[in-house]
Amino acid sequence: MTQEIDVALVNVTKKFGDMVAVDNVSFEVPKGSFFSILGPSGSGKTTILRMIAGFETPTAGDIFIGGKRVNDVPPNKRPCNMVFQRLALFPMMNVLDNVMFGLRRHGGMSKQEMERRANDALARVGLTGLGKRRINQLSGGQQQRVALARSLVLNPTVLLLDEPLGSLDLKLRQAMKLELKHLQANMGTTFLYITHDQTIAISMSDTIAVINHGRIEQIASPEELYRRPATHFVASFVGENNMLPGGKVVRLLDEEVCEVDVSGVRMVGRNAESLSPGDAVDLFVRPEMILVQPGKHESGILGKVAEIHFDGSHSLVVVQLLESAKPVTINVKIQHTENAPDLRVGDTVTLSWDWKAANAFRHVAQQAS
Repeated sequence: MTQEIDVALVNVTKKFGDMVAVDNVSFEVPKGSFFSILGPSGSGKTTILRMIAGFETPTAGDIFIGGKRVNDVPPNKRPCNMVFQRLALFPMMNVLDNVMFGLRRHGGMSKQEMERRANDALARVGLTGLGKRRINQLSGGQQQRVALARSLVLNPTVLLLDEPLGSLDLKLRQAMKLELKHLQANMGTTFLYITHDQTIAISMSDTIAVINHGRIEQIASPEELYRRPATHFVASFVGENNMLPGGKVVRLLDEEVCEVDVSGVRMVGRNAESLSPGDAVDLFVRPEMILVQPGKHESGILGKVAEIHFDGSHSLVVVQLLESAKPVTINVKIQHTENAPDLRVGDTVTLSWDWKAANAFRHVAQQAS
């Protein structure tokens, strides 16, 4: 069965003078999915969203919404709506009037019909009965939902979200990201979300497109991005990682696994880039995937505990390798469980990990964060 596609970009490029903001980007957003574009500031993600919305025109390539090419369709005629980081709610209007604002602009509808549709939209976002409230009488999370209702009342094919959680405090942001995903799943509306916050993208998305310098680096599920990054940039940008630079491939254990020498210490990792013996590499290792054992053991990497930082549910342990030719430190996350090792600064420890927990990429001298 062929999956329906609500948004498609085909070889889209956007230039501002000589500057290429978006460089030959293609992707598809399946109907009813939560699709995120993740990247650092200046990576091109906002330009992509503005082109989909119709506020910018592609220099080359095509944009399709609901199967129709929309390159020349003005913003108010496209079947999409946008929720901005600054919600732009009208404080002089009550909740119901804010939600009806877009319906009034479109016209051709009685007041009773507008009120019915606005109340239905409020019900969809869990705000039944709050239509007469003023905006300043709502919590930050409720205001977010009013902004969603105002966009959803027009029944868009796709809802575009421009980091709408960015202005919230940490606690509310954590609560709202779960609520937003829950709302999207229940409504079945296609969400296209842009963000620089990887924790939001990973926790909410069905699919993530990672963008850097205007180019898509990888499109995959959150788990695939985290466990099997496709590029050096994705490995460094998505999730916490130890980057051990300046290594060299010693040998291939098989097609997928390579042994790497980092300052005289042998380590294993996934051969993520068709590497060959002698290639200069950077090895990425997730802190939570490293096993730390007190004392010296026959197999593993010998180190000394240099620092311990308590962080609630876990501790971050900084380990200085003892047998490396140059100073090398590795961060290890240890969950606070009954079986967690009791470590002190200065303790000798042995580190080890499964090869799938590490990814080897060709060495990059200087990587943008």
